[in-house]
Amino acid sequence: MAGNNRRDFLRKASLGVVGVGAVAVAPEMLFGGAAQAASPPPEAKPTDGPIVLLLRDAGSGEFTVMHGEQSSSFTDKGLAARLTHEAPSA
Repeated sequence: MAGNNRRDFLRKASLGVVGVGAVAVAPEMLFGGAAQAASPPPEAKPTDGPIVLLLRDAGSGEFTVMHGEQSSSFTDKGLAARLTHEAPSA
């Protein structure tokens, strides 16, 4: 293995990790940003009380929204990821 040393190996491995990370992030930057720009967020509706959002399953992004005596469910993996990222650790 003449000509190879630990420093060169680490340098090449680091560049490979950066390259893989850039490829993984690029589609989100390209398509995620374009999708958001194409459709603005909806206007908030006025409510007469608190709204409770329950994240039932972070992996699948399953939520339940409760308002008054009514509830509904929806799935949003992106929102689940953002919430779990911002949640304080126990």
